[in-house]
Amino acid sequence: METGLAGRAVLVTGATANIGRGIAIAFAQEGARVIIVGRDEAQGARVVEKALKSGAAAAHWVAADVTRPEDVQALLAKAEAACGPVDVLVNNVGGNVDVGPFVETGYDAWRADIDITLMSTLLVTRAFLPGMMARGWGRIINIGSMSGIIGDPYLAVYSAAKAAVHGFTKVLAAEVGHAGVTVNAVAPYATSPDDPDEPISTGSRRYPGSGVFVTLAPEKAALLQSIFRQGLTQQSRAKASQIGAATVYLASEAAAFVTGEVHCVDGGRRLA
Repeated sequence: METGLAGRAVLVTGATANIGRGIAIAFAQEGARVIIVGRDEAQGARVVEKALKSGAAAAHWVAADVTRPEDVQALLAKAEAACGPVDVLVNNVGGNVDVGPFVETGYDAWRADIDITLMSTLLVTRAFLPGMMARGWGRIINIGSMSGIIGDPYLAVYSAAKAAVHGFTKVLAAEVGHAGVTVNAVAPYATSPDDPDEPISTGSRRYPGSGVFVTLAPEKAALLQSIFRQGLTQQSRAKASQIGAATVYLASEAAAFVTGEVHCVDGGRRLA
């Protein structure tokens, strides 16, 4: 399939681990110019190297905490200096900072879930959208979650924030379609890196000192495992590259007539 993405400038937030890394490499394989956004310089350098080996026309790592408005404004300037105007924006940053029954949670955890999952998407989109509209072409892909569709016990606020990402996707698509910008979302269920030995980014939930995600106590880890749903396929989890492939499709010319959609990559969890 000819995607029309060769030479396009693509920015992926949270691109130093798992899903974001898989997305960045998928665009690199299409010959795009890839901007890898994250907080881990060493892992960012590794992803840049892999992107270039995978066929990227260019690849740059840019440090940013996309929950901070000042970082996002700086990101706009740095991204355009590195690769020119951004054509494709992938809002991948998100996550649940803790696990537990809602009645046992509090404001700080709610705020953190909303900031990292919803506010980051709003901030980055608001920064890059005007340029896309002015140029008459753009693709925005938000990484949602099946949690925002089916709801996950012990992840109440995260599920609510991802549902909000899906709702924002649909409304924004209606507002900006006239300007040549499509807006879609990808909703994964559970995803693992293609390479189980992939170094762990300091921004990843798997990194014990991320500064964002709580290291789960055994009882909380058991709670999280208890909500896992079996799907309809032999494969129990998506590979990061499969999320990347779905994202590339939504950014491609083949999907120019697709907007306002939430594309589920869930192994049939909704039907199981």
